[in-house]
Parts: sequence; structure tokens; C-alpha cells
Amino acid sequence: MASAGVMTDAVDGAAARPLGWISFLSDYGLEDTCVGVCHGVIARHAPQVRVLDVCHSVAQQDIEHGAGLLADSVCYLPVGVHLAVVERLDPAGPPNTDGAPGIPAREVLSAVTAGARGVAIRTADGSTFVAPDNGLTSLAWDVLGGVVAAHEISNPALWLPLPSAVFRGRDVYAPVAARIAAGLALAEVGPRIDADSLVRFTRPSCVVDDDHVHAQVLAVDHFGNLSLNVTRVDLEAAGMLLGDRVEIRAAGREATLPFTYTYGDVPVGQVALCEDSLRRVMLAVNCGRASDLLRLRRGDAVVIGQLPREPNPAATRAAAPVARLPALT
Repeated sequence: MASAGVMTDAVDGAAARPLGWISFLSDYGLEDTCVGVCHGVIARHAPQVRVLDVCHSVAQQDIEHGAGLLADSVCYLPVGVHLAVVERLDPAGPPNTDGAPGIPAREVLSAVTAGARGVAIRTADGSTFVAPDNGLTSLAWDVLGGVVAAHEISNPALWLPLPSAVFRGRDVYAPVAARIAAGLALAEVGPRIDADSLVRFTRPSCVVDDDHVHAQVLAVDHFGNLSLNVTRVDLEAAGMLLGDRVEIRAAGREATLPFTYTYGDVPVGQVALCEDSLRRVMLAVNCGRASDLLRLRRGDAVVIGQLPREPNPAATRAAAPVARLPALT
């Protein structure tokens, strides 16, 4: 990541060319009007800008979940503004610092301080993240070449009037994202801040320990597949090769499974260890949900171990069939 020292006035002070695209990720869901209203705010401020909905099914207020989804998708998105809103509010609430009579200082302040500060972050590829400074976009920065400029979103002239502390996506982030996408200079949203002050996450790494790997469930997708923080290289470092049978230990249970190219290489209803679309190792069930069968969720620990090898390859091929998941219960 580039340090704050490499930020230049040319990057964050001059008006930028219109970016044309806003990608939008949130935990708003699709059961009410939140997403549509944000689209409307963007359209009112920048009608020429196109909005691409990445995901609105982030687990509610689960910043880490949103960070992972954004990092996994951002390299497939067009250069533009990446609007991301998943946040938890400060239970203590904003301090009581009302301004002069007739000026709604409490409302303005609450939109800034009830949760994390808002930030606009320019990356090396020319994209800009507009989001709360709570780590939500931190895993995606390096995917786009690192941070080259960062500004606090603190100019209320760019927001909707009387912003709500509980819908900053509508009142603060959407109008700011629209204006930046339409060519607003980054410096106009607020003062430049030190990139090293930004909140950031790191993904947990697996641990290769001799003939087994200590892993963690990184994500559970729509199909119930369990993506792990493991690659094929990690398994090979522990002596497990594609086509081997491996031992899985999780949640106090264990099973012997095949390490296959895809889940389609095992019969329907059976589980396999294979690669997902991002080349991470996952646990998946052919025409089923591994999360339900294994009763695992994001963050749970999984140990993948090597089984003793048969000296005769024919004996390996004649090994017992894959155990069905009910045997784990």
C-alpha cells in the first residue's frame, strides 16, 4: 500500500474525469426500499452515471463479511466509484455539541460521528472507495494497487439536508459517491487524511503443520459451499495431492473425504474437498449444502490431515467409498 506521503495535489485536488460507474455493496437487503432509494439519490445527483449492484445480502452489520465479498469481487468490476455501506453504530451515540440557534448541528454531527467516519479512498487504478472507515474496504485496496489518496467525508454541503445517523448510505455516501463519479475533485469531500490512520483488516492465514493444515471457514456462499483460507499449494505442502483422500476434523467430528477437482467428481449427496472459483479450497456437496451437513459457518476452524498412503496404487483406488455426512452426526 502506498503511504500518505505519495499523495499528490494532482491526484486529490484537481477535478477528475467522470468515472461513469458506481458499484454498490451493502447489508441493506432487498426486502424494502433502501437500495432503490440510494439508486434514486445517485440518479438525482449524477443521472449519467451507471450503478452496478454487487451484493446487498451482506450479513447484517457484519463488516468482516462485507470486506471479504468486496475484496473477492472488486477485480472484476469496472474502474469507478465503489460505494460500500456496512456499519455498526457507536452505542454511546454522538456527544451533545449543538451549534448556534437555528443550525441543526446535532443532526450533522450524528451523521459523521454516530458510526465510523466516512472516507473517500483513491486507489492506484483510478477507482475510489466511498465507505465508512471501519475496515470494510481495506481488503480490496491492494487488489487495485494500493491507496494513493484518502480524504475524510466531512463537507455537509455534499450531503442531503438533515442527514440521518441510521441511513448514511442514503444521506451521505450515495450523494458523495455520485458527485465523485461525475468528476468532483476528491479534496472537495473533506480534508486529506493519513492513509496509515485508516482502519484495516487482514484475512487469517492457514497454518501448515507437518502432514495437516489448520484452516478456517472464510465464507459460506449461496449454495452452502464452505470456502477455506487454504490453497492447493498449502495442501501440497502438507503432502496432500489432488486425488488423495484426506481427513477433515471440524466441530468435534471427523470424516474421510476425497480431494477432487470439483464437487461434480463425487456422487450426488456426497461431500468433497475441492477448489472454488477463486482457487481457494472449499468443502462442497454435490447437489447439497455443505454448511448444513457439516454444521459449519464462517470463522469455524477446520483441520485437514493426510491419511497414511497405500503402497499399492490399486489399493488406493479400491478404498472404501466416500462417507456420507450423516455419519458425522
